[in-house]
Amino acid sequence: MRIAIVGGGPAGVISAIELSKNGHEVFILEKNDRILKKLLATGNGRCNYTNEVVKVENYNCKDNFVEYALNLFTKEDLINYFKIMGIEPVVENKGKIFPVTLKANTVVNTFLNEIEENNIEVFTENEVLSIDKKNNFILKTNSGKFTADRVIFAVGGSSMPSSGSDGKSYKVLEKLGHTKTDIFPALTQIKLDSQYLKSVSGVKVVGKVKLFDDNVLLDERYGDLLFTTYGISGPPILDISRMINEKNKKLRIEIPLVNNVEDIEDFKNTLYTRFYTLNYFSLERWLMGIVDKKFVNMILKEVGLDKETPMNLIEEYKFEIIVNKLLKFKFDVIGTKGFENSQVTCGGISTSEINEQTMESKIIKGIYIIGEVMDVDGDCGGYNLQWAFSSGITAAKSILQEF
Repeated sequence: MRIAIVGGGPAGVISAIELSKNGHEVFILEKNDRILKKLLATGNGRCNYTNEVVKVENYNCKDNFVEYALNLFTKEDLINYFKIMGIEPVVENKGKIFPVTLKANTVVNTFLNEIEENNIEVFTENEVLSIDKKNNFILKTNSGKFTADRVIFAVGGSSMPSSGSDGKSYKVLEKLGHTKTDIFPALTQIKLDSQYLKSVSGVKVVGKVKLFDDNVLLDERYGDLLFTTYGISGPPILDISRMINEKNKKLRIEIPLVNNVEDIEDFKNTLYTRFYTLNYFSLERWLMGIVDKKFVNMILKEVGLDKETPMNLIEEYKFEIIVNKLLKFKFDVIGTKGFENSQVTCGGISTSEINEQTMESKIIKGIYIIGEVMDVDGDCGGYNLQWAFSSGITAAKSILQEF
């Protein structure tokens, strides 16, 4: 059986390896000058390939589409698969699993060795322009034509277009009758409208960020937050960024400026205790004991008080404003950093047109659709790579059962 893999990302490569190991003739068509280019950038170059806890709830998809594949090829299966290839895991904060080298190129080089050992042909700089089905499949690229008995479509989405995932390949499937949902970037940084960004750039805070549409809470996440000259970043920000793209309104986020506040009401009591017991402090000194120094001037400007103001001269109503700024500082959202900086694409080929147990197209028999190109995206923390590998193995196993 001759099988074409369209796209040399993690989903396509693991499919190719699995099929080749089981006796099929496999080749990869890749538009870039090399495969696995995007994988090098994952996990900030360290390749966060799965997580200690992987649930359906970690994914945005319709009708629990990911459930079957995640159960067929679990995170334990993936960890063991990597171990068999020689890659040992290490667990970091919040259950993120990396190669013990903490280098994405460890994974890339291991996959390249597997491809060579299994005699998988790789045709780089071959962008698939169209697929026709006659007795078999004819794939037309910018360099020529290829034939195959089965096709696995693994081109990725529109995120990080510099890696080759520029979204153009959706059209190939659309020409075959598939439907593409609206797409937008996710797992990306958020741009804010604030006069303080330059002065607080580089400040980190650990806390719960909330995203509001007027007074409606859209999402909330807890974790490490980083202020930048354009806005804010960090894992919680990446996770809520997809909600911004789904709304056509001006949104705002709410962030505590004090670290590790899990219970706001309880911490208010701490602040009021400080208010009365440290009433001989200046406002600047009082603030410097609980927030980063760069936040102090921002708060002073917001409340309209001088830094030398003694705490015992601040009225309670004014202090309540200070408390709200410390625990619920609000910023207007003006957008995200877009596809160029996003890690994953929301939207894609409709999962209603794909068999969740095989990844085979319901429209064109013999074509399998895997990974990010479909309307599935996961949270930050290794979930999207787990999906790439799980969907890739699911497609491969389906073909193996067929022959």
